Amino acid sequence: MKIRRGIAALSCVLVSAVGSVPATSQTAIADPPEQISATLQRLSLALPWDAMAREAVRRPLEELSRERCDQQAIVNLAKGLKDAGYRREAATAHVRFSETCDGHVPSLRAAANILLDLSDHSGAAAIASEVIKLEPFRDNGYYLRALAHDRGGSPKKAIDDYVTAIELFGAKDRIANAGYFSLARNYEKLGQFCDAVMAVEAWVAVNPARNDTSQTRAMVSSYTAKGGCATTTTGNEDVFPVVRRNNVVTLPATINGVRGTFILDTGATFVSLKSSFAEKAKVEIDHDAVVRLNTANGIAEGKRGRAKTIQLRVIQAKDVAVVVQTDAKGTYGHGQDGLLGMSFLSRFHVTIDAKEVRIRARTGR
Repeated sequence: MKIRRGIAALSCVLVSAVGSVPATSQTAIADPPEQISATLQRLSLALPWDAMAREAVRRPLEELSRERCDQQAIVNLAKGLKDAGYRREAATAHVRFSETCDGHVPSLRAAANILLDLSDHSGAAAIASEVIKLEPFRDNGYYLRALAHDRGGSPKKAIDDYVTAIELFGAKDRIANAGYFSLARNYEKLGQFCDAVMAVEAWVAVNPARNDTSQTRAMVSSYTAKGGCATTTTGNEDVFPVVRRNNVVTLPATINGVRGTFILDTGATFVSLKSSFAEKAKVEIDHDAVVRLNTANGIAEGKRGRAKTIQLRVIQAKDVAVVVQTDAKGTYGHGQDGLLGMSFLSRFHVTIDAKEVRIRARTGR
């Protein structure tokens, strides 16, 4: 069989099996090789002839030769490659398409998911980071990277990204439990069982009528028993009159012995502190752990840390996870030092009505 000069130029790209090519491959060989060669090189693909012979592969390659940034064609090409058993090549094609078409997030997401299925966790994390660069204020890139870190055995990094993904999710009433439960599982891997309770309780707080189930109760009970979380609280019950400023409920609290005023927020995953208050209270900060949070002033970065004690009046919890933000970005309103979120509130039963906030020690769900 006579091989045209253009096809010979593909010898370093294609694994040729010309002597045994089935009849269906004649169409692939008859195609303009210069165009196919350029497209293959642009997408960094090395394919054998049996793959090239498939119409599901050849046709989208032709389309991408004519329209280099044809978004439907790259979807079809990746599907054709996956169906032919070339999943990594499909991921590569998606990534190169994005690189040569000014950034295409759907292609990067697809590539990350393929690599997750292939257990290439570091590769998936790298691609998810590219998604984050293109969409820094959306949750999906962080969630994909959290999955990669989670499955790759990096629970601290996974926690940062799960927290950020949860915080950036737009409509909490429609959020799934996957991020919260995965967050809990990674805390469990680190032996931080009381923080695992917090993650589950934060999910319950999103919609108690829907999410307070036998499953979540069993999870909280198990983590509480493993971590001895009930023993980290002192006091039985505190009752506070509702003081609303700018339509928020504020409470006085003492953190590591330093008194401040905090917004009660059952929708916040963590206790959040201004950096100036955290410094006064000598809060332990993990400077390598960075999360993004929704604030009244938009999206802001914070660093995870821990408070030795958080106390209202008779109610106290020990070893509480917090997030610390710079004062400029962690602005909660005049006179407010931060938020009391679920990393503290999950240790207790909290009820709020028009007149009072009642917080009592947890003795069982």
